[in-house]
Amino acid sequence: MQKSEELINRIFSTGKIEDASGNERILDSNIDMEEGNFLQKIITENSYKNSIEIGCAHGVSSLFICSALVSQNGFHSIIDPFQSTQWGNTGISQLQKAGFENFQLIEKGSEIALPGLLDEGASFDFAFIDGWHTFDHTLLDMFYINRLLKVGGTLVIDDASMQSVERAVNYFLNYPAYEFVGGVSVVNSAGRRGFDKFVINPLRFIGKMLPLKIRKEIFSGKIVNKTIDDYSMVALKKIKEDERPWNWFIPF
Repeated sequence: MQKSEELINRIFSTGKIEDASGNERILDSNIDMEEGNFLQKIITENSYKNSIEIGCAHGVSSLFICSALVSQNGFHSIIDPFQSTQWGNTGISQLQKAGFENFQLIEKGSEIALPGLLDEGASFDFAFIDGWHTFDHTLLDMFYINRLLKVGGTLVIDDASMQSVERAVNYFLNYPAYEFVGGVSVVNSAGRRGFDKFVINPLRFIGKMLPLKIRKEIFSGKIVNKTIDDYSMVALKKIKEDERPWNWFIPF
């Protein structure tokens, strides 16, 4: 674990990373330190042993996850159709540098890999979605993860502040089997923080004095409640089996 921590610190301090061929790349398309610690905390506090990740890229999130799983004698499955092409096996190379062997790479699109895992009878304690960020693909990933995730397991979704992802996550939160258990707040600019402090928060305070129906008619969803787009990363816990009837639907 110490080796992985040193590698992570070096990656963040330099802002650079090497692919499998030794070529230096600029660090991008990755989670930050706070988000990585958030993933680790969920895994260790719940003693999760079996995880899956959609989207590896430079492998920063994979380093955090595999590091947490080592102490649990756990195993990590990674889905990334572009790891050897677009990313030059950078992510897998980092895991190997850190000395991890508790992982496998499935180099297929999640729309192909996830149904295959379901057909094989696979199941997971922890899932991290950071793949293709269109609304439909995010919803598709969450659909299959729901089938693969054990009761008591946690699903974490990155880039929740993106409108496409936020809409998908907010719809998924209607599932009776899930509850929101935390997240990493978006780092706002000083101007944005000031706007929230002097405009959004006072309006929320006023709104709480009104009946919910009236609040919804007058204010936007962001005024009525703290919404998913306040977070860069969100965690949802599966609290029971998904027993929705065949005709279940919630308008959105």
